[in-house]
Amino acid sequence: MDNMNSRPILRALSACLLAALAAAGVEQRTIAGQSAQPAPAASAADVRQMIADARKEIDSFRTTAGGAGAAEHPAIKWDAALWQVHDRAPHSEGATIAAVEAIRLLSRAEQWDRAHARAESLDADDPAWERVASVLYEEGIARKNFEYTVATLSQTAASTKRAPIKSAALLVLGRVHRRQGDLPAATRSFEAARAAAPGTPQAAEAEGLIYEVEHLSIGLPAPAISGKPRNARRPITLESFRGKPIVLVFWAST
Repeated sequence: MDNMNSRPILRALSACLLAALAAAGVEQRTIAGQSAQPAPAASAADVRQMIADARKEIDSFRTTAGGAGAAEHPAIKWDAALWQVHDRAPHSEGATIAAVEAIRLLSRAEQWDRAHARAESLDADDPAWERVASVLYEEGIARKNFEYTVATLSQTAASTKRAPIKSAALLVLGRVHRRQGDLPAATRSFEAARAAAPGTPQAAEAEGLIYEVEHLSIGLPAPAISGKPRNARRPITLESFRGKPIVLVFWAST
């Protein structure tokens, strides 16, 4: 009789236990699902703070531990942290800044192979290319060798579907040609950059560079310049100094 009376109680307890375990399982799956969600993209302000911290540590490293090219250079550590930001939300503003500065830090630390690997991992339409192009130009100047810069940016310009990236790459290619003294090739690159992205800052920059090549290159007559001196009533012109040595200093303030 006691056994018969205890069976309903045991069944009820078993049912309660199974329900509790099932509920716990649901809760665990929910928590696991939540933890699997991607972390939110870092803001541009957060990334800039990371970069400021990175530069501070690198400056300290240079003065106390070692110089560029060192195997333990902190740029390597900061590159990894910044690239995590990039991979978390590619093409976002924070990701773009992170990618550009990661490559810049590696390049300035003379970690050339690492910098190249990062640049080559970017897809051709990643907005970071708009500024990475200039980073590769800085590298070419530092190494006195633009072979990698020209090859990489030529491929990027040919592959990208984004007009501003194409224009940015062509702008740097034009700068390389100009630096190497090939003004016709520089002009062609600048004209292509202007045509690639009309109405953009890149097109405006290309327009200014074309003017510089055509009117301000070494050996060309100086353009007409006039201005009113602070201590004279009449304006003066550059033409009035023809035949005399003269130094022009251009400056501005805000």
